[in-house]
Amino acid sequence: MAKRRVKAAGKKDSLRNKIDVLWKNLVLFLVLFVFSYLLYSISSSALFLNLFGTLAILFGFISFALLLVLMVFLVLRASRR
Repeated sequence: MAKRRVKAAGKKDSLRNKIDVLWKNLVLFLVLFVFSYLLYSISSSALFLNLFGTLAILFGFISFALLLVLMVFLVLRASRR
């Protein structure tokens, strides 16, 4: 019995899965960025200011990078249609 090949549908599902994972990660890192920024603005100790400030910068850069990658994947998906 011959096996059926489904390459085109697999690629679309793969791109859709990547976009879904990117959305979830972007939302997660945006929430972490906002939470650490709020803690940075509330805290009064120098240690916590440095810690939450560094975390806010780190999560902000990661969120921005994920946003750029997501935009690239959305353009790729739009150009395939």
